[in-house]
Amino acid sequence: MVSLSLLTNTLRAQSGCTDPQANNYNPSAVINDGSCTYAPTNYTLTLVNNLSDTVQETSGIFEEGNYLYTFNDSGNGPKLYELTSNGTLNRTIHVLNATNVDWEAIASDANYIYIGDFGNNNGNRQDLCVYRIAKPAVLNATNDTVASEKRVFKWEDQVQFTSAPNANNFDCESFFATSDSLFLFTKNWVDLKTRYYALPKTWADTAIAVLRDSFYVNGLITDAHYDSIHQRVVLLGYKNNGSNFYTSFVYALWDFSPHSYFSGNKRRIEVGNVLTVGQTEGITLDAFAHGYLTSEKVSSFVVIPPKLFSYDFSPYFSGDAGIENTKKENRISFFYDSAKAGYTLKIYDSFKQARIIDLSGKTLQVIKSSYTEGILSTFHGKAFLILDDQSHPLYLP
Repeated sequence: MVSLSLLTNTLRAQSGCTDPQANNYNPSAVINDGSCTYAPTNYTLTLVNNLSDTVQETSGIFEEGNYLYTFNDSGNGPKLYELTSNGTLNRTIHVLNATNVDWEAIASDANYIYIGDFGNNNGNRQDLCVYRIAKPAVLNATNDTVASEKRVFKWEDQVQFTSAPNANNFDCESFFATSDSLFLFTKNWVDLKTRYYALPKTWADTAIAVLRDSFYVNGLITDAHYDSIHQRVVLLGYKNNGSNFYTSFVYALWDFSPHSYFSGNKRRIEVGNVLTVGQTEGITLDAFAHGYLTSEKVSSFVVIPPKLFSYDFSPYFSGDAGIENTKKENRISFFYDSAKAGYTLKIYDSFKQARIIDLSGKTLQVIKSSYTEGILSTFHGKAFLILDDQSHPLYLP
């Protein structure tokens, strides 16, 4: 009986590749050990628009409501630019108490926007920092100036600061914010890996960015974004294949252990070359696995304007929670009832807790009964029904 019990427990805990889309999918595996491998994957981005030359050095982007926010990198002023969803420049926001040494990334949480001034092509910077800005100030359409707070940090494992232009492993252009930390992903010129480090959300004096892990990406990582609802990450990058002929890629990361972003599935998606997408520098990711991608202006052997693209990676994520899945869900119905002039939600299973949240995780409505009328009559767009510990997408046109 003891042997049988041990065997049963071993089978129950079998690890392996758990993604049915992978080459080495193991249907018996119940624990994802991060071993999944994938066939070469190519995806054609959708061009939304060419961007204004005002943001020709766009190096990061985030989405909030109906707007996108970006900035230019080194050699430019401390400014944020608000774009409409079609890429039109809508507003310029001056960031006070800040200097743009080499801004390379932007991230946000519920309360703040973070700007990463940590571009480090030479590998010898000792003034790396993050600027923190109150989010409501940026989103206020009447503001053209916002205040910022500067937070200085250094890498835990850097001891040499000799200048090595484009030949060091301490450059950085990517980070995102979680509920308790900032996570930074390096741009390794030498070994073509990326290392990721953790910083606290707030600190005084000089913080230490703590090394967590590394992963060979065979390229240079230029941005990152985190979907906090489904715990998914995208890493954007490019590879120089000689004579500045870049090919761009995205790594989709999911089904990982908490704060261990390389422990789960890692799927590389090729998205084009310099002639089709330019030099890719910024990416967003929403809870539906949709997002935007920006590229800088190219002015070398050919002139390519800065661009804004969109994408839909939902087919690549196993167990994707796309809008279409709502229609397939037999235990939940959600529809517009013209007779009642409102949306009706019916839940056929019992539940302990139910609420509707927006893409940032904010609660829009608490569901108190299995049959509710007049759901979110003033809300339009994407949202999620959180039913106990399961999420179900909703879409109100």
